[in-house]
Amino acid sequence: QTTIASAVEEQTATTQEMSRSVAEAAMGSSEIAANITGVAQAAQQTTAHVADSRHAGELATATAHRLDELVRSFVV
Repeated sequence: QTTIASAVEEQTATTQEMSRSVAEAAMGSSEIAANITGVAQAAQQTTAHVADSRHAGELATATAHRLDELVRSFVV
């Protein structure tokens, strides 16, 4: 009976250790998922800023062309 009780205790300890390891792995997976979500959000913001910058560049180019036309019209 002592042998059986010892085996049961050992099995219980092993099961608890496995449970703790699985819980730690799950926590690590959750942290990774949160980090990936953060990276995805940052990428979306960067894409939006690039689009805004491109639009501003296009407006600046159009304004420069218009100013060039105006200056040329004053040259005698």
